[in-house]
Amino acid sequence: MRSSIQTCLWFNQTAKEAREFYQSIFEDFEVKSENPMVSSVRLNGRDFIFLGGANHVTFNPSISFFLIFQSNEALEKKWADLSKDGKVLMELNTYPWSSLYGWCEDKNGISWQLMIHHTLPEKIIPALLFTQQNNGKAEQAIQYYTRLIPHSQINLLDRYVEGSGDKEGNVQHAQFLLNDQHFIAFESSYMHQFIFNDAISFVITCQNQDEIDFYWDSFIRDGGSPSKCGWIKDPFGVSWQIIPENMGQLMRNFNNPTFMNVFMSMGKIDINALENDLNG
Repeated sequence: MRSSIQTCLWFNQTAKEAREFYQSIFEDFEVKSENPMVSSVRLNGRDFIFLGGANHVTFNPSISFFLIFQSNEALEKKWADLSKDGKVLMELNTYPWSSLYGWCEDKNGISWQLMIHHTLPEKIIPALLFTQQNNGKAEQAIQYYTRLIPHSQINLLDRYVEGSGDKEGNVQHAQFLLNDQHFIAFESSYMHQFIFNDAISFVITCQNQDEIDFYWDSFIRDGGSPSKCGWIKDPFGVSWQIIPENMGQLMRNFNNPTFMNVFMSMGKIDINALENDLNG
Protein backbone atom coordinates (compact mmCIF):
# COMPACT_ATOMS: atom_id res chain seq x y z
CA MET A 1 0.00 0.00 0.00
CA ARG A 2 1.55 3.26 -1.15
CA SER A 3 -1.14 5.95 -1.06
CA SER A 4 -0.10 9.56 -1.54
CA ILE A 5 -1.14 12.39 0.80
CA GLN A 6 -2.03 15.86 -0.45
CA THR A 7 -3.24 18.91 1.46
CA CYS A 8 -6.56 20.45 0.45
CA LEU A 9 -7.33 24.13 1.10
CA TRP A 10 -10.96 25.20 0.76
CA PHE A 11 -11.22 28.90 -0.09
CA ASN A 12 -14.13 31.34 -0.10
CA GLN A 13 -13.02 32.68 -3.48
CA THR A 14 -12.46 30.61 -6.62
CA ALA A 15 -9.64 28.09 -6.81
CA LYS A 16 -8.08 30.13 -9.63
CA GLU A 17 -8.05 33.32 -7.54
CA ALA A 18 -6.36 31.49 -4.68
CA ARG A 19 -3.87 29.89 -7.04
CA GLU A 20 -2.96 33.25 -8.58
CA PHE A 21 -2.34 34.78 -5.13
CA TYR A 22 0.06 32.08 -3.93
CA GLN A 23 1.73 31.75 -7.31
CA SER A 24 2.61 35.45 -7.03
CA ILE A 25 4.36 34.80 -3.70
CA PHE A 26 6.11 31.45 -4.09
CA GLU A 27 8.82 30.94 -6.69
CA ASP A 28 8.71 27.15 -6.40
CA PHE A 29 5.15 26.79 -7.67
CA GLU A 30 3.85 24.40 -10.33
CA VAL A 31 0.28 24.21 -11.63
CA LYS A 32 -0.37 20.52 -12.27
CA SER A 33 -3.97 20.84 -13.44
CA GLU A 34 -6.85 23.28 -13.17
CA ASN A 35 -10.57 23.38 -13.87
CA PRO A 36 -13.37 25.72 -12.70
CA MET A 37 -13.72 23.79 -9.44
CA VAL A 38 -10.18 22.74 -8.49
CA SER A 39 -6.54 23.71 -8.89
CA SER A 40 -3.92 21.04 -8.30
CA VAL A 41 -0.54 22.59 -7.52
CA ARG A 42 2.90 21.75 -6.20
CA LEU A 43 4.15 24.39 -3.77
CA ASN A 44 7.67 24.23 -2.33
CA GLY A 45 7.84 20.53 -3.14
CA ARG A 46 4.48 19.62 -1.56
CA ASP A 47 1.22 18.77 -3.36
CA PHE A 48 -1.85 20.89 -2.66
CA ILE A 49 -5.43 20.96 -3.90
CA PHE A 50 -7.17 24.34 -3.96
CA LEU A 51 -10.98 24.20 -3.78
CA GLY A 52 -13.18 27.24 -4.23
CA GLY A 53 -16.62 28.20 -3.00
CA ALA A 54 -16.43 27.45 0.73
CA ASN A 55 -19.39 29.14 2.37
CA HIS A 56 -19.59 27.51 5.80
CA VAL A 57 -15.99 27.09 6.97
CA THR A 58 -13.05 29.44 7.45
CA PHE A 59 -9.35 28.91 8.02
CA ASN A 60 -8.00 29.05 11.56
CA PRO A 61 -4.66 28.34 13.30
CA SER A 62 -5.53 24.75 14.26
CA ILE A 63 -3.65 23.75 11.11
CA SER A 64 -0.80 25.99 10.01
CA PHE A 65 2.17 25.63 7.71
CA PHE A 66 5.80 25.92 8.71
CA LEU A 67 8.05 27.52 6.11
CA ILE A 68 11.68 26.63 6.69
CA PHE A 69 14.48 29.00 5.69
CA GLN A 70 18.25 29.07 5.81
CA SER A 71 18.64 32.84 5.45
CA ASN A 72 17.07 35.81 7.22
CA GLU A 73 16.73 37.72 3.96
CA ALA A 74 14.58 35.05 2.28
CA LEU A 75 12.44 34.65 5.40
CA GLU A 76 11.85 38.38 5.79
CA LYS A 77 10.73 38.70 2.17
CA LYS A 78 8.16 35.91 2.53
CA TRP A 79 7.02 37.36 5.85
CA ALA A 80 6.33 40.70 4.19
CA ASP A 81 4.40 39.04 1.36
CA LEU A 82 2.30 36.71 3.52
CA SER A 83 1.53 39.10 6.38
CA LYS A 84 0.48 41.95 4.07
CA ASP A 85 -3.26 42.61 4.59
CA GLY A 86 -3.26 39.69 7.05
CA LYS A 87 -2.67 39.42 10.80
CA VAL A 88 0.43 38.87 12.93
CA LEU A 89 -0.05 36.18 15.59
CA MET A 90 3.55 36.19 16.89
CA GLU A 91 5.94 38.98 15.97
CA LEU A 92 8.93 38.22 13.79
CA ASN A 93 11.74 37.99 16.34
CA THR A 94 14.35 35.80 18.00
CA TYR A 95 12.95 32.99 20.15
CA PRO A 96 14.52 30.11 22.11
CA TRP A 97 13.70 27.68 19.30
CA SER A 98 14.89 29.80 16.36
CA SER A 99 17.12 32.76 15.61
CA LEU A 100 14.25 34.20 13.55
CA TYR A 101 10.62 33.12 13.79
CA GLY A 102 7.18 34.61 13.26
CA TRP A 103 3.57 33.42 12.96
CA CYS A 104 1.08 35.23 10.75
CA GLU A 105 -2.19 34.78 8.91
CA ASP A 106 -2.30 35.81 5.26
CA LYS A 107 -5.22 37.75 3.80
CA ASN A 108 -7.12 34.49 3.19
CA GLY A 109 -6.78 33.44 6.83
CA ILE A 110 -4.21 30.66 6.32
CA SER A 111 -1.64 30.51 9.12
CA TRP A 112 2.09 30.45 8.37
CA GLN A 113 4.94 29.86 10.80
CA LEU A 114 8.20 31.08 9.29
CA MET A 115 11.48 30.10 10.91
CA ILE A 116 15.19 29.64 10.47
CA HIS A 117 16.01 25.96 10.94
CA HIS A 118 19.03 23.99 9.80
CA THR A 119 17.95 20.36 10.22
CA LEU A 120 14.36 20.08 8.98
CA PRO A 121 14.67 18.86 5.37
CA GLU A 122 11.40 20.10 3.88
CA LYS A 123 10.54 23.68 2.97
CA ILE A 124 6.85 23.51 3.92
CA ILE A 125 5.36 21.36 6.69
CA PRO A 126 1.75 21.15 7.95
CA ALA A 127 1.39 21.60 11.71
CA LEU A 128 -1.57 20.39 13.78
CA LEU A 129 -2.48 22.26 16.99
CA PHE A 130 -4.63 20.18 19.35
CA THR A 131 -6.93 22.44 21.39
CA GLN A 132 -10.17 22.33 23.39
CA GLN A 133 -11.41 18.74 23.70
CA ASN A 134 -8.38 17.54 21.73
CA ASN A 135 -5.91 19.05 24.17
CA GLY A 136 -3.93 16.19 25.67
CA LYS A 137 -4.56 13.91 22.68
CA ALA A 138 -1.70 14.95 20.37
CA GLU A 139 0.55 12.02 21.23
CA GLN A 140 -2.35 9.58 20.87
CA ALA A 141 -3.17 11.07 17.47
CA ILE A 142 0.43 10.88 16.26
CA GLN A 143 0.70 7.25 17.30
CA TYR A 144 -2.62 6.55 15.57
CA TYR A 145 -1.59 8.16 12.29
CA THR A 146 1.83 6.51 12.20
CA ARG A 147 0.31 3.08 12.82
CA LEU A 148 -2.43 3.54 10.24
CA ILE A 149 -0.44 5.01 7.35
CA PRO A 150 2.52 3.03 5.92
CA HIS A 151 6.01 4.49 5.67
CA SER A 152 5.45 6.56 8.81
CA GLN A 153 7.41 7.15 11.99
CA ILE A 154 7.77 9.50 14.97
CA ASN A 155 11.02 11.48 14.84
CA LEU A 156 10.67 13.82 17.82
CA LEU A 157 8.34 14.10 20.79
CA ASP A 158 9.07 16.91 23.26
CA ARG A 159 6.76 17.47 26.23
CA TYR A 160 6.22 20.47 28.46
CA VAL A 161 7.86 20.25 31.85
CA GLU A 162 6.63 22.02 34.95
CA GLY A 163 6.81 25.79 34.56
CA SER A 164 7.60 25.73 30.84
CA GLY A 165 4.44 27.39 29.54
CA ASP A 166 1.68 24.76 29.44
CA LYS A 167 0.40 21.72 31.25
CA GLU A 168 3.19 19.37 32.28
CA GLY A 169 3.27 16.37 29.95
CA ASN A 170 1.51 18.08 27.04
CA VAL A 171 3.21 17.83 23.67
CA GLN A 172 5.24 20.99 23.14
CA HIS A 173 6.59 19.98 19.74
CA ALA A 174 6.46 16.76 17.74
CA GLN A 175 7.84 15.85 14.34
CA PHE A 176 6.66 12.78 12.47
CA LEU A 177 6.46 11.27 8.99
CA LEU A 178 3.30 10.08 7.24
CA ASN A 179 4.00 8.27 3.99
CA ASP A 180 7.53 9.77 4.17
CA GLN A 181 6.13 13.32 4.37
CA HIS A 182 6.94 15.58 7.32
CA PHE A 183 4.29 16.77 9.76
CA ILE A 184 4.47 18.73 13.01
CA ALA A 185 2.10 18.67 15.99
CA PHE A 186 1.72 20.43 19.32
CA GLU A 187 -1.07 21.12 21.78
CA SER A 188 -2.33 23.87 24.04
CA SER A 189 -4.50 23.91 27.18
CA TYR A 190 -5.32 27.61 26.75
CA MET A 191 -8.86 28.65 25.85
CA HIS A 192 -8.46 28.93 22.09
CA GLN A 193 -11.62 29.71 20.12
CA PHE A 194 -10.74 27.40 17.22
CA ILE A 195 -10.53 23.71 16.43
CA PHE A 196 -10.04 21.52 13.35
CA ASN A 197 -12.56 21.98 10.54
CA ASP A 198 -13.07 21.21 6.84
CA ALA A 199 -11.24 24.31 5.57
CA ILE A 200 -8.03 22.26 5.59
CA SER A 201 -8.12 18.54 4.96
CA PHE A 202 -5.63 15.86 4.02
CA VAL A 203 -6.31 13.84 0.89
CA ILE A 204 -5.30 10.19 0.71
CA THR A 205 -5.16 9.15 -2.93
CA CYS A 206 -5.71 5.40 -3.17
CA GLN A 207 -4.66 3.00 -5.90
CA ASN A 208 -7.76 0.81 -5.69
CA GLN A 209 -11.02 0.16 -3.85
CA ASP A 210 -9.32 -2.02 -1.25
CA GLU A 211 -7.20 0.93 -0.12
CA ILE A 212 -10.26 3.21 0.00
CA ASP A 213 -12.10 0.61 2.09
CA PHE A 214 -9.11 0.24 4.44
CA TYR A 215 -8.75 3.92 5.33
CA TRP A 216 -12.46 4.72 5.39
CA ASP A 217 -13.39 1.68 7.46
CA SER A 218 -10.44 2.26 9.84
CA PHE A 219 -11.52 5.84 10.58
CA ILE A 220 -15.14 4.74 11.12
CA ARG A 221 -14.16 1.81 13.34
CA ASP A 222 -11.98 4.04 15.52
CA GLY A 223 -14.60 6.74 16.08
CA GLY A 224 -14.44 8.92 12.99
CA SER A 225 -17.44 10.69 11.46
CA PRO A 226 -18.35 10.07 7.80
CA SER A 227 -19.52 12.80 5.47
CA LYS A 228 -20.26 13.00 1.73
CA CYS A 229 -18.14 12.51 -1.39
CA GLY A 230 -15.22 10.78 0.30
CA TRP A 231 -14.89 13.29 3.16
CA ILE A 232 -14.49 11.96 6.68
CA LYS A 233 -13.32 13.21 10.07
CA ASP A 234 -10.88 11.05 12.00
CA PRO A 235 -11.33 10.30 15.73
CA PHE A 236 -9.63 13.64 16.58
CA GLY A 237 -11.73 15.80 14.29
CA VAL A 238 -9.14 16.25 11.53
CA SER A 239 -10.74 16.18 8.09
CA TRP A 240 -9.59 13.74 5.41
CA GLN A 241 -10.66 12.89 1.88
CA ILE A 242 -10.29 9.27 0.77
CA ILE A 243 -10.32 9.26 -3.03
CA PRO A 244 -9.21 7.06 -5.97
CA GLU A 245 -6.16 8.02 -8.00
CA ASN A 246 -8.35 8.63 -11.08
CA MET A 247 -10.59 11.10 -9.23
CA GLY A 248 -9.45 13.99 -11.41
CA GLN A 249 -10.41 12.09 -14.54
CA LEU A 250 -13.78 11.10 -13.09
CA MET A 251 -14.58 14.67 -12.04
CA ARG A 252 -14.27 15.88 -15.60
CA ASN A 253 -17.87 14.69 -15.75
CA PHE A 254 -19.07 17.25 -13.18
CA ASN A 255 -21.47 18.68 -15.81
CA ASN A 256 -23.16 15.28 -16.17
CA PRO A 257 -26.18 15.45 -13.81
CA THR A 258 -26.57 11.67 -13.59
CA PHE A 259 -22.93 11.22 -12.62
CA MET A 260 -23.08 14.05 -10.08
CA ASN A 261 -26.25 12.65 -8.48
CA VAL A 262 -24.48 9.33 -7.93
CA PHE A 263 -21.32 11.02 -6.68
CA MET A 264 -23.08 13.44 -4.32
CA SER A 265 -25.08 10.60 -2.74
CA MET A 266 -21.94 8.68 -1.78
CA GLY A 267 -20.18 8.69 1.55
CA LYS A 268 -17.32 6.31 0.88
CA ILE A 269 -16.26 6.48 -2.76
CA ASP A 270 -17.30 3.45 -4.79
CA ILE A 271 -15.08 3.39 -7.88
CA ASN A 272 -17.13 0.76 -9.72
CA ALA A 273 -20.39 2.64 -9.18
CA LEU A 274 -18.93 5.83 -10.63
CA GLU A 275 -17.31 4.11 -13.58
CA ASN A 276 -20.39 1.99 -14.29
CA ASP A 277 -22.55 5.10 -14.30
CA LEU A 278 -20.34 6.67 -16.93
CA ASN A 279 -20.18 3.51 -19.01
CA GLY A 280 -23.87 2.73 -18.65
